Amino acid sequence: MSGCAFVPELSEDQEYFQDCKTRTKNLTLTTTKLRSNNCGNSDWKACLLMQGVLIPAGSMIVSGSLVLVGNTIHWLEYHTSCEKGAVLKNYNKLKS
Repeated sequence: MSGCAFVPELSEDQEYFQDCKTRTKNLTLTTTKLRSNNCGNSDWKACLLMQGVLIPAGSMIVSGSLVLVGNTIHWLEYHTSCEKGAVLKNYNKLKS
């Protein structure tokens, strides 16, 4: 029996990176297959619950939160420090 887990990874598509060299990177949420964990003689229902529900749900919450926060920080960095970013562009319009 095996399960899956969600993990954050750097996105291959870094759309803002061509315009402005940002310190942060865009993240994506991917899945990975967990190695088969032989539950032995233990209760198969508990094993199924753990590998089929609890691990995927827990990793989705934790990894999804990391991706959300990381991408928000990346978006804010781009829009506040790059010339094409909305905040800096509007600031320069107001200044001139």
